[in-house]
Amino acid sequence: MNNNIKDTTDKLVYGHEGWLEDYIFHYHAGDSIMTMLKWGHNMECDGLPRTEELTFKAFAPDGTAGEVEIKDTGKEYLDLTAETDQEGIYIFSTQYDNCYAEYPNDKWKKGTKKDNPDAISVDRYVQSATGCIVVGHSHNTDVFDAPLLTSLLPVNPEFVVGHELTFVLKTDGKPQACDDITLIYKGDSDKKETKLSTGADGILKITPEEPGVYVILARYVLDGDSDDYDKIHYTATHCFRVKEHEGHDH
Repeated sequence: MNNNIKDTTDKLVYGHEGWLEDYIFHYHAGDSIMTMLKWGHNMECDGLPRTEELTFKAFAPDGTAGEVEIKDTGKEYLDLTAETDQEGIYIFSTQYDNCYAEYPNDKWKKGTKKDNPDAISVDRYVQSATGCIVVGHSHNTDVFDAPLLTSLLPVNPEFVVGHELTFVLKTDGKPQACDDITLIYKGDSDKKETKLSTGADGILKITPEEPGVYVILARYVLDGDSDDYDKIHYTATHCFRVKEHEGHDH
């Protein structure tokens, strides 16, 4: 990570998270695809995470998992690049999974209960960020159900103003209820936040009314079934760009 950009990885215990923001490019099969990893809170950048503590994958439309190249830009985002060999919807993903121990006076240490037997509490923090990249002109809008610890993925999306979008929140592949979901819209000059929730089916439906960049951010806490930690704090984000109307670039 660039030494000029502050390391704010550990701020995730206070609510920092990552999101993947796309470039306005058009791709064909065989092209390299790109996205930006940003880090902060509610689409406000604040430093960058330690990339060696995250895992990165790009999933092809058929579910094949590919490697991701990470490039330091010298700014508050990282470039992620993957290769393609198919048309359809690719998924970029990042995952974070670590335990943190809380001590008096707002002190925190990484590690499990075994590492920190004198801590007030020890919890596990699991985060994933996803973003979809459309490759080619295929009419296949299926999105692979990526096997992530937590995921918030769209179903057959058309990222166009006025089109209803369906997302499903899952934990280890199973639908997840959540009453702390924020839809964040960032246009050219304004930012809006809307509170949403899912039921036991994990389904979330939204209809974007303005073009621009959106992030859906879900946070939930579950009891942990482990001697290493007490609870699991999950954060899932999905970032997408909505166009004014459907159209193809060449």
